[in-house]
Amino acid sequence: MKQHLACASLALAVLCGSLSATPSGLNNIPTADVTPMGVGVIQAFSNFGNDVDSDFNLGFKTGLDIFGQKFEIGGDSHILPDKGGPVVFQAKYSLPFGEGLPTLGVGVANIALGSDDRDRAGDPFTYVVLSHDFDGMFRAHAGYGFQTDNNSVLLGLDKTFKVLERDLVLRTDLIQIQDESDWMASFGFLYALHEHVVLESWMSQPFDDGDPIFTVKLNFVLKF
Repeated sequence: MKQHLACASLALAVLCGSLSATPSGLNNIPTADVTPMGVGVIQAFSNFGNDVDSDFNLGFKTGLDIFGQKFEIGGDSHILPDKGGPVVFQAKYSLPFGEGLPTLGVGVANIALGSDDRDRAGDPFTYVVLSHDFDGMFRAHAGYGFQTDNNSVLLGLDKTFKVLERDLVLRTDLIQIQDESDWMASFGFLYALHEHVVLESWMSQPFDDGDPIFTVKLNFVLKF
């Protein structure tokens, strides 16, 4: 796979190609969630393992409410090591079907604007995904991603607990990689350290080939 997705990471990028633009999601997959209107999130994240040097990446996302319809837009870029960039963008539309029913997310990630940037970033990744809350027991997510020679099934689960009066979200997902010839599983968590600071971390492991990759991300939440 040329890039990963996820509540944002470069883990798939290290394994399968170049990053990017991380929609709200689990570890390596997007969900139907969007950042709320009036909230911006600055993301700083790094990946290490699989015999590669750690990297550093920056991103930003925010929510939009247009005529009652909910959207998310954002972008991110590789900073270190080696040559920085390119900056790539993402956009998502979230459509709830009603109380007790799933929410549909439709989006596109890894949008590079210039021809040179597109050569480095790879093709856009378009996806559709359904997210559903099973009466607070857990949430499930299932969808499909479309990319040149790299379509992929997207599956995930998450569960929220209260720890020290703050949210701890345990997350796992499963995604096809390597042009649908392999699968990669991930396990991780999200924890609200503060109202404005959220820590994410996860491990990604391909089934057939490759060592684990670890991702650490700090989200700085701004309200305006």
